[in-house]
Amino acid sequence: MEEWTAQRAAALCAAMGYTLGEFAEYLGLSRSTVAKWNRKTNPRNPGREAQDLLSVALAKASPAVRAQFHQRAGEVPQVWTAGEPRAQVVDSAAQAEQLANEVAALGSDADLIEYQRAELGRLAVEYVHAPLPAVFEDLRHVQNTLTQALRTPQRPSQTHDLMFLAGVTSILLAHASQNLGDHGAALKHLRAAATLATAVDSTALRAWTCGSSALFHEWSRRPAAAVTDALKGLQYDAGLQTRQRLLAIAARSAARAGRPDTAHELLARLDELPERGFASADSVEGFGGLLSFPTTKKVYYVGGTYALLGEHDAAQRFSAQAIRAYETGSPEERSYGDLALARLDHAHACLGRDDFDGAAASVTQILDLPPAERISQLDEAVTTLRDRARQLAGRQHRAARELSDGLTGYLVERPRALPSGCA
Repeated sequence: MEEWTAQRAAALCAAMGYTLGEFAEYLGLSRSTVAKWNRKTNPRNPGREAQDLLSVALAKASPAVRAQFHQRAGEVPQVWTAGEPRAQVVDSAAQAEQLANEVAALGSDADLIEYQRAELGRLAVEYVHAPLPAVFEDLRHVQNTLTQALRTPQRPSQTHDLMFLAGVTSILLAHASQNLGDHGAALKHLRAAATLATAVDSTALRAWTCGSSALFHEWSRRPAAAVTDALKGLQYDAGLQTRQRLLAIAARSAARAGRPDTAHELLARLDELPERGFASADSVEGFGGLLSFPTTKKVYYVGGTYALLGEHDAAQRFSAQAIRAYETGSPEERSYGDLALARLDHAHACLGRDDFDGAAASVTQILDLPPAERISQLDEAVTTLRDRARQLAGRQHRAARELSDGLTGYLVERPRALPSGCA
């Protein structure tokens, strides 16, 4: 573990553009503690707990902030080795961008196409319940195979199928990159997916790309852009599950953007039948797993939307329903990421109803998550819940203080299995 001196801590504070008070609040420490690191005479080095907090803060910082920190601290930035997850994420994103630029290069045969189609179906299902690093490695293998095949001349029909499969792969890699904490890499994969969707004229791929783009905007604190992208996807002829996914993302994003009327309107449309001429299912939904939108996932989104709207009774009811469905459903359909986020929605709703025992019960499940299941999106959701618990703790709620302390422990716990990012 890296060692934090008073000088390095001050360099990080300056690189992030925070005042002492803002830096202390961000780290969850007292202002007096942070002030001791910045004394001109006899500065005190951060203690053991602060060492962990500073390391996590640096890991979550943007590349620009990290570069400025290393410059201020007089250090050479850490170089990721080829075997580390972030290097794999960056490398795969670069390859996706290259493929989008060279999409005219074509290739492969029918047997390979069918095998890769089956492999993508397997990975889409495994993505939901299996540890992400292993799935990511297999996705990279599919990406390599399809990229090489598309650079080999072949019949037009096979080229079309290969490009469609490459687009599906790009969507899965976009989600994997976002879950691994690299928003920039995710956007490059989405660009590749959009390019390939246009090349093969796939409305299903276009709709899914819009939905994924909306989801990434929502997690990157751009909910208004998320609503726009999700609604844009509804113009394409896509399956019922794809349309429900777009409506659910738009509803939750509208709630996050402070547009309750829009959120309620979109929730009311979730169960409406598609207009005549729209498909009941599409070619992307057929892969299943992450590329589907089953009822349990829809219920989870509805619960999250109500939680953001501050409608605590409805939020608690729907999130509890989603949790039960994930817990009792088949392991192949149990999305550990969605289950964890549904527990946090449930905890928010419980706090809104002064049900501290219910909130604590949901949070306990989050604190016990194995490292391989701690996707980067959990950090922001946990931070929001921690801040809410702190507000209540300030009103002499002992249970809320204990809840806040436990969530702070989650945020500083090391080692982290997946790098944290801005998502």
